[in-house]
Amino acid sequence: MLKSMLVGGIVGVLGLSLSLPVCSQIEPNINPLLETSQAKISPLEMRQYAQILQQFKGIEYRTQQKMAQAIKKGGLSYERFLEIGKNQNNYNYTAGVQASPDELEKFQKTLVEVEKIISETEDKKKRMIKSQGLELQRFQQIETIIAQDRNLQQKLQQMVQ
Repeated sequence: MLKSMLVGGIVGVLGLSLSLPVCSQIEPNINPLLETSQAKISPLEMRQYAQILQQFKGIEYRTQQKMAQAIKKGGLSYERFLEIGKNQNNYNYTAGVQASPDELEKFQKTLVEVEKIISETEDKKKRMIKSQGLELQRFQQIETIIAQDRNLQQKLQQMVQ
């Protein structure tokens, strides 16, 4: 179950599905009922958050390059890796998308490398958040607040462009 969720996540990352700057890879663990004092974002926090997102773009770009290199080194094409990953994550197993035992072995070995790259990336992001003066929990709260407020989303969009 966990492995299929991870494969789905990797396939999503590899599919370049990171279109919204507010969506980070770090999973939020926030109580949905934020205290009113925490529901506001100071101008300083907004600048810190925007700077972190800009730095995340560079990290994500390098991560995607590393994953693509790992896939190539693993002996599968990028497209085939995604196909096998989608098939592994699909409980209905689409007919016609069968992987040979050799391909499955290559996929599993490559998946271990890709998981390692993702883990390293998450650690980098957490360190970056702290280096910008925010705690991880506060970063996640800001992310939730912005996701629920169109005006803040527009303001953030202007700041990161």
